[in-house]
Amino acid sequence: MITHIQSDITKISADIIVNAANTELMHGGGVARAIARAAGEELEKESREISFCPLGDFVVTTAGNFSAKKVVHIPTIDYKNKQKISYEQLKEVWRKVLNFCRENNYKSIATPLLGAGVVGLNPQKVKEILGEAGREFDDLEIMIVEK
Repeated sequence: MITHIQSDITKISADIIVNAANTELMHGGGVARAIARAAGEELEKESREISFCPLGDFVVTTAGNFSAKKVVHIPTIDYKNKQKISYEQLKEVWRKVLNFCRENNYKSIATPLLGAGVVGLNPQKVKEILGEAGREFDDLEIMIVEK
């Protein structure tokens, strides 16, 4: 089931919260900063320890102060190499994350419009990608969260 929600993602109750990250997992602004602040120090510590995730992949950290079980970080920008995630990479990594949820028996996932902020991806196209792939996972409750 896919729902579109107008809310602050840090206020959503879900097993998995998705963070629109950068490849160095430095949560300095936007949704990433809000999630890091709400989750607390442990998320920041784990992110520093991991320190890198390439575009097209994802990493998982603690959810810290969230009621969620985990935070999944999907890098949408690589500042160092001046690259941003492509729509195709977004589609592929989103499917990987949904498979991860299914394989680990997580039932609900909340995601922002990945890459539609600072990165500059078209919000409507991002919604289409998230929704299209999400329909293949009708056993999951997928919440697409916009502020």
